[in-house]
Amino acid sequence: TYGNKLIKLVVSNDKCIDSSSQNFTLDNQLKAMFSFTPVICTEDAVIFKDSSIGNITLWNWYFGNGNTSNMQQPPAQTYPSKGENDYPVRLIVQNNYYCYDTAYNKIKVQNCYIAVPSAFTPNGDGKNDYLYPLNAYKAVNLEFRVFNRYGQLVFETRDWTRKWDGTINGKPQGSGTYIWTLTYTDADTGQKYALKGNTVLIR
Repeated sequence: TYGNKLIKLVVSNDKCIDSSSQNFTLDNQLKAMFSFTPVICTEDAVIFKDSSIGNITLWNWYFGNGNTSNMQQPPAQTYPSKGENDYPVRLIVQNNYYCYDTAYNKIKVQNCYIAVPSAFTPNGDGKNDYLYPLNAYKAVNLEFRVFNRYGQLVFETRDWTRKWDGTINGKPQGSGTYIWTLTYTDADTGQKYALKGNTVLIR
């Protein structure tokens, strides 16, 4: 609880009644909270910011990467490159009344190396059904195009999460090799890329 509280005492001896009131300020509110970027790339450093509420005297961080800290605003953290992984993060806070509260969260570490598959199988089995640039989390001004062997544009997008399902106007395209082009700018470095390759559609 937190804030000003009024406590009133009323006494009576069956003939007379008297009362007394007193204001008390309660300042033992405690809530552990922290903010961070929930999805990062393996090479990025993560900054965790304490936003807990209360008269806090102790912070205990566990970051899920083997590191801990007792600082209110801890050092930036990095995470090992093991593909895509979720790491648990925990913050325990203690106030001046020796009360504790704990906040839990997860940080998702992604592989941000951009690649286009060399083959895909759009058969609806939930495995490798689509063609699109993988892991383009840091790509800006992206443009992805797919052409058939006759040079006809069969798919294009500026949103890397929009995927080609191997159809044109709902009509499945035949097996074979398709040419793709990919242009984008790296959000961190500002470097521009223009890539070209081919992918085999297998049915």
